[in-house]
Amino acid sequence: MKTDDLAALFDRAAGDLGTIDQHLQALATERRLPRLALAMCAARYEEAAPILQGLLDRAAAGAALSEDEEHLLFRGLHIQGGAKDKQVFPALLRLLRRPKATVDRLLGYAITETLARIVGGVFDGDADALFALIADRKVDEFVRDAVFGAATFLTWEGSISAERMHGFVQRFYDERLAGNQDYAWIGWLEAIALLGQRDLVPLVDRAWDEGRIDTEALRRHHFDSDLAGAENAPGDVTRFRRARLGHIEDVVEALEWTDHSYEDEADTVAAWADLPADPVTNPWRGVGRNDPCPCGSGKKAKRCHLA
Repeated sequence: MKTDDLAALFDRAAGDLGTIDQHLQALATERRLPRLALAMCAARYEEAAPILQGLLDRAAAGAALSEDEEHLLFRGLHIQGGAKDKQVFPALLRLLRRPKATVDRLLGYAITETLARIVGGVFDGDADALFALIADRKVDEFVRDAVFGAATFLTWEGSISAERMHGFVQRFYDERLAGNQDYAWIGWLEAIALLGQRDLVPLVDRAWDEGRIDTEALRRHHFDSDLAGAENAPGDVTRFRRARLGHIEDVVEALEWTDHSYEDEADTVAAWADLPADPVTNPWRGVGRNDPCPCGSGKKAKRCHLA
C-alpha cells in the first residue's frame, strides 16, 4: 500500500488512525517498515514537521541520539524530502558535513539509495552551498557523489542554471577537487553525461588517462551511452530515473528497500557464504554501479562488493 492509498484510508477513517505523536513513535520504534505511520506523517506533514526539524537540528549540531531517535531521523529525512520542505536544506547540509562515521551510521545505504532525491527535494536555491559541499574533500565520497547527482537533476529541471553547473563541473576538474579513484568523480562523470555536456568530453578523456576515474565503478561505454541518450532526448527524464535521481514522490515506496529484519540479513549472509566457489556464469556481467549487488544483499553494488 502506497502513501496516496494510505492517506485516502485516513480520510475515510475520519481521523481514527491515531495521533501524530503515535505515528512518530512508530517511526522511531518499529524495526519493520511502518507504512501507515509514514503515510500519516507525510499526509499530516505540518504536524510532524516541527518534531522532525528539531531532531535534524540536533543531529546536525552533533548531539548524541538514541537508537530510536536515529530511526526517526532516518525515516523523517525521507518524509521531509518528499514534502519538499526547503527549511530542511541548511540543516541537512550541516548533517552531511559531520564525521564520515557519523553520517554513515545515521544514513547508511540511504546515501546511495535515496540521499540524492532527499537533497533534490529540500533544495532551497542556494547552489553555492551545494557546490561547496561537493567540493569539500572532508565530506564522505559517497555523499559527495549523491549530492553531485542531486545538483545534476536540479540543473536539468531548471532549479540550477546550466551555466553555473557547467562552470562548477569545469572547476571540479581544474582544481582536482577529489583524489584519484574518489567516488565524487563518478558524480562528475554522470553530470557531464546526463546533462549532455559534450564540450567537456576532452576533460573526461584526460581524467580517465590520468587515473582519476575508478574504472570498476563506471565503464567508459556506460558514460558514452548516457551522453548519447542525453543528446538524443534532452527532455526525457528516464535516464535520471535509471540513476535514481529526481524527487521522492511516494515516501512509502521510496523506503520499501529498508523493509527487512536482522534475521533477513543473517539469512542473506548465510546464503552468500554457501554459493559455489566457481560459478558457472559470471554474476557481474552487465552489472552497473547502481544495480543490485549480485550477492543478493539488496544493496547497490557500489555500496556492497564494489565498495
